[in-house]
Amino acid sequence: MKTPDYIDKLGPDPDGLDFDALRKAGIAMLQELCGERWTDYNLHDPGVTILEQFCYGLTDLAYRSEFAPEDYLAGPFGKIDYTRHALHQADSILPSQVLTADDYRKIIYDRIPEIEDVWLASADGDGNDAGPAVAGLYRISLKIRESLQTDLGSDEQARLEASVKQRVIEVFNAHRNLGEDLGEIVIIGTQPVFLCGDIQIHSLRDPAAIFADIYFRCAQQVVSGFRTERYLDARDGGASLETLFSGPKTVHGRILSTGSDTPGAPTPIARLISLVQSVDGVTHVQRLALCDESGRLVAGESADGKVLRLRFPDKEQSTFLRLHFASGGIGHYDVPSAAKSTQLQAEKAQIVLDDARIALRKARFEFDTVRNTVQLLEQIVPAPQGVHRALNEYYSIQHQFPAIYGINRYGVPSSAPLANKVSAHQLKAYLFMAEQLMANYLENLQAIPQVFSIDDLGQTYFSQVIDNQALPDIAKLYVDAPPQIGAMLARIVARMDKPEDRRSRLIDLLLAMYGEEFSQKSLRRFNYYEERHTARWLVDNKLAFLKNIAVLSRDRATAFDYTRGATRADGSPNRPGLHAKIAILLGLPPTPENDELSGQLLHYKLRLSTAGLSPAEYERAAAHLALLARSEDDGRHAAPNGEVLPVSLLTQGVRLENYILEQNGGTVHVHFQTHDSRLGIVKLGSYDDMADADLQMQQLRGFIRHLNMASEGLFLVEHLLLRPRAHGANDAGKPADDALPDFYASRISVIFPGWSARFSDPDFRSLAQETVCRNLPAHLYPEFYWLDFVSMRDFEQRHRIWLDSLRKVAGGAGLERLNTASASLTKFLQRHRGAGDLTYWV
Repeated sequence: MKTPDYIDKLGPDPDGLDFDALRKAGIAMLQELCGERWTDYNLHDPGVTILEQFCYGLTDLAYRSEFAPEDYLAGPFGKIDYTRHALHQADSILPSQVLTADDYRKIIYDRIPEIEDVWLASADGDGNDAGPAVAGLYRISLKIRESLQTDLGSDEQARLEASVKQRVIEVFNAHRNLGEDLGEIVIIGTQPVFLCGDIQIHSLRDPAAIFADIYFRCAQQVVSGFRTERYLDARDGGASLETLFSGPKTVHGRILSTGSDTPGAPTPIARLISLVQSVDGVTHVQRLALCDESGRLVAGESADGKVLRLRFPDKEQSTFLRLHFASGGIGHYDVPSAAKSTQLQAEKAQIVLDDARIALRKARFEFDTVRNTVQLLEQIVPAPQGVHRALNEYYSIQHQFPAIYGINRYGVPSSAPLANKVSAHQLKAYLFMAEQLMANYLENLQAIPQVFSIDDLGQTYFSQVIDNQALPDIAKLYVDAPPQIGAMLARIVARMDKPEDRRSRLIDLLLAMYGEEFSQKSLRRFNYYEERHTARWLVDNKLAFLKNIAVLSRDRATAFDYTRGATRADGSPNRPGLHAKIAILLGLPPTPENDELSGQLLHYKLRLSTAGLSPAEYERAAAHLALLARSEDDGRHAAPNGEVLPVSLLTQGVRLENYILEQNGGTVHVHFQTHDSRLGIVKLGSYDDMADADLQMQQLRGFIRHLNMASEGLFLVEHLLLRPRAHGANDAGKPADDALPDFYASRISVIFPGWSARFSDPDFRSLAQETVCRNLPAHLYPEFYWLDFVSMRDFEQRHRIWLDSLRKVAGGAGLERLNTASASLTKFLQRHRGAGDLTYWV
């Protein structure tokens, strides 16, 4: 088959939305529908003319549907509100929190400029070899910059080391993962070494500059296992965004690991030779090694727990590294040369060393500048912009009809017969139905920024009124004013609109962009508090998940920072990332992790009781609760000595069907179904009319709903943080005798209240436990506790004391108090293990 020698300028639309394809499909459909009744499909046929105009109008819709995605989201001046559309740039959505020991090293190196290198290793016991190894406990070794310790006295050096250690504690805890903790921090000393060997260079570059480059590169390799690279340089070097922002986000550039992950590891000479060979001006490395002050070779590894540090030679040590001009050039020249003892050669050698020392300071300054400069990412990942378009502007196809049809802007001549005018209006009305659909389609295109957003929407389909400017003389055919016509159109469109269902599916699409899925479809079964708006409640939970998608995905394994109070350094709530995600997935109030769940009941001095109450006592308790519900003084009507709150009233009082209103003459009685076989139905009160009874019932139900929701939440307790600490820990700081050997390693306790309406449901408990296990890091083993009110109050008091002690120890004091508080909380967990409140999940 012969192929054409040219390429068509205009090819068919692959989606079949070009004019020719639409006209051909329309003709085929007409032939199929009309059969023998209509045989003339030529251009002069009015039906074909109408078809062609509709095809033309559809091509306009197709054209407006094929703009770049950012154009549909662009506002004035092309700006896109990324927060509104739950869109995140690469530097905010791609980085994760620390996951590995190497990630901890990079983030500490990035945040603390006084550190030259840092290493993490598994610690034993409390980090002082006082106990068995515990998984997740780290020992951090630091190497501090030598320039900061020069000319410092012992007291000043001790203060510097203490300050660096404290900053390491703060950085570590700000990025700490669940089930991990810091055992101890040690400062590692250094052992000075020197370069020795013979290196050939060429004469096209200053020997002093070559000498400085060699020492600087080798010194960086010996002294630090990290290299800081500008994000812009990394991007220009071909690094992808996924590579640039892999791991934790570092603010001073991309941190590259080039050394060993353990202190004191041998420095590979082959690596040093490779670095020297890459220096501009070096032609050949004849011999290279590390030696001490006496000139003895060093094997490349440190001794006595120290690490190597490359020193620049002084006058007496100038014979260690020799540079030679390559043969065949200017001649033979040694810098410095021990063989030549003339005064001239000594002066030349000293000049080269002095110039090299200046060049070395310049290279170090440039290195420190790159490391300590916060990188601006706007130029690395520029925010996309679009073109703002008025997509909903509709221009009727009737403007394109021949004037003889009488439906364009010229209309029907005034001299035409009435029948012609009526026929023109009939055709205009006939075409209007299809044109209204096309105008609505354009309005839905204009509404894309609304439906693909985190806005609170009550509709997902939209319509617009076609006015005389868009369609000539259409207003004459309307039976009402344009605003009323718009309301009618909205009601018609609303019949086909299922906003909760479509909104839910649209949010699923936005979540899928980040590889996430809201899997809590069964949560709607447990909407005890908004039964008539279950679908909307689920949409709200999805929206909360979408709004926090960057934080929830990044911090999914992050623990709370026990060195701080209720908020982190960035102002966000100080709670584990898992806690925030579980709260959204289970529809829990977004309270900080250390808030008291028993607080609301205590505030109103209500005592939960499962004891058998008489109907009179039950009615008195309900009357007191109704008084609290009616009052707006925030609990000033609470009984001085407290009041009993029946558990059945708390758990069943949120359900509307449990309230029974009975009218007896002029009095309305409100009864309550207790679901207690002994009590049955009890009377809550009597009112003068139905409206007052209904109001009081709704207030009581709303208040009970508030008490239930305020009581729901969870606590996460990391067993590793409960470990006994050394340095004088007494018996109270040791684990209980019945503690499991692996109690502290890779375990976490999840504490739920068991008295609210939802949390007392066995099916919801299973859902809650499954949700935690699906989102908990795989290496952690969860233990679930469902506590009653008294046990929860006991736990909260112990937990609060323990948190306060933990924060004080992080500040450097109160170790004995922490051991006592940890032992108290440990004993509580162990006691409730055997009390039937603990649930294991496998």
